[in-house]
Amino acid sequence: MTHEVTLYREKGNKDPVLLTYVEKALRSSQARLVNRTALTPLIDLGAYQCRAVPDWIDVRIELNRPSQFWWVNKHIEKLTGRREHVVPFDEGPGGAASVFFVRFQEPNFTLVRKVLKEIEDKHGFATSPIVTAIEISIDFYPVRPSEEARARMHGVLVRHFFPTTRVLKNNRTWPRFMPGLMKRTDYAISRNDNDSGLDIGGRMTPGMDRQALYGSTYYVGERDDPRAFWRIQNKVLDKQNKAAGTRDELPDDKKRVRIEVALGEEGCREIGLERFSDLETLRFTRLQKGFFQFMKPTFAIVRPRVDRPGSSAVRRKVEEYRKERFLNAGVLGLQIREDAREELRALEMPNIRRWHGRNGSKVPAKMRAGAGAYGTMVAYEELTRMVERALAGLQRRVRKEMGV
Repeated sequence: MTHEVTLYREKGNKDPVLLTYVEKALRSSQARLVNRTALTPLIDLGAYQCRAVPDWIDVRIELNRPSQFWWVNKHIEKLTGRREHVVPFDEGPGGAASVFFVRFQEPNFTLVRKVLKEIEDKHGFATSPIVTAIEISIDFYPVRPSEEARARMHGVLVRHFFPTTRVLKNNRTWPRFMPGLMKRTDYAISRNDNDSGLDIGGRMTPGMDRQALYGSTYYVGERDDPRAFWRIQNKVLDKQNKAAGTRDELPDDKKRVRIEVALGEEGCREIGLERFSDLETLRFTRLQKGFFQFMKPTFAIVRPRVDRPGSSAVRRKVEEYRKERFLNAGVLGLQIREDAREELRALEMPNIRRWHGRNGSKVPAKMRAGAGAYGTMVAYEELTRMVERALAGLQRRVRKEMGV
C-alpha cells in the first residue's frame, strides 16, 4: 500500500512535489512490533552526498592579565583573515577585560589552535580555553542538483527527525516553521490555550495540522537552549545580511538540504566536550543518537472481529488518524498525539472507573508494549547509517586539524 504527500515550497500551494510512502508489514518478534506495519519514504538516499561540518564554535578564554577587545580581535584577524565575534565578559576601566567569548565561524581548527597559542604566548591563560557552544551541520547534496530532489529530502528529514521526547516537554520547543502558511511562524500541531478540552482534541486529530513548507526553515527546541536547538532548511542562500538586505544565491551544485544542531554548554558536556583540547579525542559519532536521530512510525494491523465489529472499526479509524498525523507532521507530531492520548486517558480515568463499577467489570490493564522511550517507532536505519558516516568523516577531519 502507498500513501502520497504533496509538498509545497511556499504558501499558495507553490511548486508542488510529490513524496510517496510505502506501507509494509514488519517482521519482528518484539512484543511492541507484532502485527504492525511501517511507513518508508520512496527516496533514493544513494542519490545524495552527505557531509558533516562545524558551522561555528564558541570558546571562552581567560587571560592572566587584562587586554583590550581590539587587541584580541586584531590577532584573530591577522591569522584567520576575518573578524570573528569577540565579546568581553568582565570589561573594566578603559575597556580592558580578562575574560572573552570568541565565536569562530566555519572553524579550521588548525587556525583556531594558532590563534589561541598566540594569545596565550602574549598574555598567558589563567585556565585552559573552554568550549561553551558549538554548531554542527549535516548537509545533503543531490548528486543531480534539482529543487525537486531537495524538496523530497527536506520532506523526509522533517518527518523522520526524532531527537528523543525531551524536546516535547514544553510546547514552545515543538516543531514549527518560518515563514508559515498562516502566520510568520506556524506550529506543525495546533494548540488552544483557552480551552484544555479543545486543546487535547487539537493535539489528537490531524485536521488542523500544518505541513512544513520546503522553502521554509523548520525549528525544534528553543534558541539559546543550554542543551540543543535544531534547524532544517533547504539552503539556497549564503552570506545573508538582514540589516543590509544583502544575500548571495548559491550555485546549483552548492544548494543542499541541511540539518543543524546548536549545542549549548549542557549539550557540549553531554557529548564530552568541555575544554578546547577535548576536540582531539571527541567522538563526533556520539551526536547521532541524541541529536541526529531518525525514526520510522509503525501502525497496528487491525483485523475484523465478528464479536466486536464496532471496536475494530474504531481502532481502524484511530490508525488512520495516526497515519494522517505522521504524513502531516512527522514522528514528532505523532508523539505529540500519543502524549495527548495519555493525558486524555488520565483525565477520563475517574469516569472510566465509575462506568466499570456500575457494570461489574474491570478496567482494562494499560498496554505496556510500546511504552518505552521510542514507543512503537523503529530506527530509520538507512538514513542513520548515512548520518553516522558523515559524522565519522567530521571526526577524522577535526582530529587531523587538532594535530592528532
